[in-house]
Amino acid sequence: APLQGEAGGEKEEDTEESKDSKLSDGKKDYYQKVCIDSETLQIGDCVSVSPDDPTKPLYLARITAMWEDPGTGPMFHVHWFCRGTDTVLGATSDPVELFLVDECEDMQLSYIHGKVNVLYKAPPENWSLEGGLDVEIKMVEDDGRTYFYQMWYDQEYARFETPPNIQPTEDNKHKFCMSCAHLDEARQKEIPKVFESQEESEGKMFYSMATKNGVQYRLGDGVFLLPDAFQFSLRLTSPAKRQKKEAVNEELYPEHYRKYSEYIKGSNQDAPEPYRIGRIKAIYCNIRSSGRPNEAEIKLQVYKLYRPENTHKSVKASYHADINLLYWSDEEATVEFKDVQGRCTVVYGEDLTGNIQDYSASGSDRFYFLEAYNAKTKSFEDPPYHARSSGNKGKGKGKGKGKSKGKSSGASEYSESEAAAMKPPKLRSLDVFSGVSDTLWAIEMWEPAAQAFRLNNPSTTVFTEDCNVLLKLVMSGEKTNSLGQKLPQKGDVEMLCGGPPCQGFSGMNRFNSRTYSKFKNSLVVSFLSYCDYYRPRFFLLENVRNFVSFKRSMVLKLTLRCLVRMGYQCTFGVLQAGQYGVAQTRRRAIVLAAAPGEKLPLFPEPLHVFAPRACQLSVVVDDKKFVSNITRTYSGPFRTITVRDTMSDLPEIRNGASALEISYNGEPQSWFQRQIRGSQYQPILRDHICKDMSALVAARMRHIPLAPGSDWRDLPNIEVRLSDGITTRKLRYTHHEKKNGRSSTGSLRGVCSCAEGKACDPADRQFNTLIPWCLPHTGNRHNHWAGLYGRLEWDGFFSTTVTNPEPMGKQGRVLHPEQHRVVSVRECARSQGFPDTYRLFGNVLDKHRQVGNAVPPPLAKAIGLEVKLCVLAKMKEDATDAIKQEKMDTSN
Repeated sequence: APLQGEAGGEKEEDTEESKDSKLSDGKKDYYQKVCIDSETLQIGDCVSVSPDDPTKPLYLARITAMWEDPGTGPMFHVHWFCRGTDTVLGATSDPVELFLVDECEDMQLSYIHGKVNVLYKAPPENWSLEGGLDVEIKMVEDDGRTYFYQMWYDQEYARFETPPNIQPTEDNKHKFCMSCAHLDEARQKEIPKVFESQEESEGKMFYSMATKNGVQYRLGDGVFLLPDAFQFSLRLTSPAKRQKKEAVNEELYPEHYRKYSEYIKGSNQDAPEPYRIGRIKAIYCNIRSSGRPNEAEIKLQVYKLYRPENTHKSVKASYHADINLLYWSDEEATVEFKDVQGRCTVVYGEDLTGNIQDYSASGSDRFYFLEAYNAKTKSFEDPPYHARSSGNKGKGKGKGKGKSKGKSSGASEYSESEAAAMKPPKLRSLDVFSGVSDTLWAIEMWEPAAQAFRLNNPSTTVFTEDCNVLLKLVMSGEKTNSLGQKLPQKGDVEMLCGGPPCQGFSGMNRFNSRTYSKFKNSLVVSFLSYCDYYRPRFFLLENVRNFVSFKRSMVLKLTLRCLVRMGYQCTFGVLQAGQYGVAQTRRRAIVLAAAPGEKLPLFPEPLHVFAPRACQLSVVVDDKKFVSNITRTYSGPFRTITVRDTMSDLPEIRNGASALEISYNGEPQSWFQRQIRGSQYQPILRDHICKDMSALVAARMRHIPLAPGSDWRDLPNIEVRLSDGITTRKLRYTHHEKKNGRSSTGSLRGVCSCAEGKACDPADRQFNTLIPWCLPHTGNRHNHWAGLYGRLEWDGFFSTTVTNPEPMGKQGRVLHPEQHRVVSVRECARSQGFPDTYRLFGNVLDKHRQVGNAVPPPLAKAIGLEVKLCVLAKMKEDATDAIKQEKMDTSN
C-alpha cells in the first residue's frame, strides 16, 4: 500500500461534515460530502494524497466512503489509481494516464492534498475504424490536475484490461469500493465450500459436492493431485542414477577432464512426475466437539488410479501406452480438498459411445481405463462394477454434469456440450512474417517458406512483398496488389499474428540514437502499424524469450505502450513449448492483445511436465518480477515427451541421406508417433533427409560415444583414415595451460601460447585433427563448449531446434542418439510437433530453416484454444444481453 505510517504532508484543517448527508449502518456514520478549508469533497471525487517522501509524486485516488472515527477523527476510504510509471510501461507511459488497480485503504482526511479531475475515457463507438489515422489525439489538457484512465491494471501479471463492470447497489452507494468488491469476489471464489449434505456417520458429515476456484467437484469426478498427495503400494525402484565415471585414460581422451559437471543438457533426470489422479468416492468434514461439521477442512476419499509407469511394468510401459491411459485400482487415499489441483474426466473405455480417440481429442483433461491393476498380485484384471458406471448410480453417464441447484452458480465454466452448441466461426486471420502456419492471408518474403505455406494452405492468399509496401497500398485505397491478389481491407482481419524479426536491436544495453532509429524502422513497429490499421479483435506477437529483455526491456515496453495507446487490452508472458507436448526446450515471449469489448485471453496452463531448469518463465522489468497467470508451476496432467517418443519409429539413415520419400518400415511405437502420423494410413515418409557433413566431421560423429551426455570432450586423440583417403593428425599439446594445469600423467593441456597468458600465435593453429583445435583453444571462456558434437539422449529432449543443425554451431547438440549423423529434417519437424503430412519446400537447408523458425503447432494450438474460450465467452455475453434487452423491450 502506498502510505505507511504518518503522512509527511499532513495538514491541520478545519473539517466540517455537512450533516444533511449522513447515513448510518449501525457501526459508523457515513457522509456524502465534507467541507475542508472551503473545498467540498463528495463520494466519487478524486484527490491527490501527500506521500511520506516529499520527493515522490503525489498519490492519486478516488474517495469511496467518508465517516467519523471517534479515535482518529474524519476518515475516508480510497481506491488508488496507479500512475503509468508504476506499471510495466515505466517511463514510456503517458504522464496523464492512470490505471485502476486492486488497491484501497482507510486513511485520515487530513492526508488529502487537494482535488484532481480523473476522467474515464471509454473507447469510441467507431473504435475499430479509427486505426491508421496519424493524428496524435490529446486525451486531456495537461494542467497538472487533470488525468484520464481507460484500463484496469493487474500488477502481478502485468495485464491491462477493460475495467470490471461492478455496480453499487442502492444500500451500499455511500461506501461502495470497486477494489474491495473485486478482491472480495476473488476471495469468495477461492474459498473451498461444501454443498448438499448427505448423512452423518462415524463423526463425519458427508456431502455430494464441493466447490473451489469456481469449479464443482462431485462424487465420481476425477481429480488432479500433486505427486506427493499419495503413494502407490508398489514402490518402484527409482531410476538408476548415472553410474560413477570410471577413471579415463587421459592420454587417449585428453579433453575428458573438462567434463566435471554432473549436469547433462537435455536430460530428464529432474523432470517432475505428472499429477496423481484420483476419483472421488466421498466428500466429508469431521464433526467438531460442538456437534457441527468443521467446514473449514474439507476432505476427499479417493480411489487411486495408476498410470502405466506406476505399475510393476515401470517406465517402459508408458512408452507404448496412450498418454491418457490409466488403470483402475480399489486402493484408496484420503486427501485434503485444498490440495486438489483441478478436475478431470476419467471414464471406463467400454462406457463410451464413440471411440476412445475422439473422446481423448475433445479435451485436454480426459483420461480412460480399460483394466484394473492389482498391485498385490501384479496383475491386470477387468475393472469392478463400481468402477465402470462412475459415482452417481442412477444418473447414468454424464455423472453429475448437470449444474446443481442453489448456491454454486458462481462456477464459471463451460460444459463441453455448451461449447459444441455455440460453435464459434473461425476468426479471419492475417499472419505477418508467417513462415509456415494456417490463416486466410499470409505475408512471407522468403520464397521457400511462402511456397511451403501455399502447399499446406491452398486457400490462403500468400503475399511475398515487403509488409510495409503492402500496408501502404491498402492505406492508399488499393484493393489488389500488382499481381492482382486481393488485399485484406479494414474490418476484414479479426486476428493478427506474427513473429517480427528483431536482429537490429536485440542487444541488452540501452537504446542509443542509432539503435533506436533501427527500432523505429523495424518490423516490430511495422507489425504494430498493421494492428493499428486493421484493429483486429485479437493480436498475438511471438518472439524469442529475450524479446522481453532487449534494450533493458524497452522493446517490450514500447510494444505494450503502443497497444495501450490504441486502446487494446494487453499482456505478455513467457511460455515453454516443452510443457505443451514436444520433446524440446523452447522458451518464447508472447504478447497478447484484445480489442475493447473482447475478453483478454489468459496464457494456457501447461499440459506436460518438463525439466524444471528450462521452465523459469518469470520476467524482471525494472527490478519488478512479473509472472503469467499460469498456476501449474510444478506438476501437470501428462508425463514429459521424450526423444524416444518423438522419433524411435523412424528408419535408420546415413550421413547425407537425401531420398525425399522412403517407406516408414514399421508401425508407430508411441502415443506421440500415433498422433503425429495421423489417423489416415500413410505408407510414405517424407523429408527424412539430413545434411551431408564433410569426411572429417563424419569421422568425429562416428567417434562420439552413445552414452547420454557425450560430446566433443569424449573424442579420442588418434589418427583416423577418413572416407576421402586422408588421414587425420593427432592434436599436439604444446603449451602449459595456466588455468587447468597438467593431466594426471603430467602432460601439457594448452594448444596455443595464449594458454600461458601470452598473445595468440597464428603458428600454433592445427588442422585436420579429430579433436577440433579451436575448442580447447577457447574452451575455458565458453563453458568448455559443452554440448558441441553432442548426442541427443533417448530419454531426454532436444535443445531449441535451430534453423541449421551444426555440430559446431551455437546449438551443437544435434547428433542422433545412436546413428552417426546430424538430426534429419523430419526429426526436427517432429521435435516441433509438425504432423508428418505437413509439406516443406526447397533444399535440405531451406527445410531446416522453415522448421526451425516456426512456432511449435502444439503451443500454437494451446494459445488458440484460449482465444477460442474468449470468443465463446463474448458470444455467451452477447446472447445474454440480447435476451435482457428483449425482456426490457417487451416490458415497456
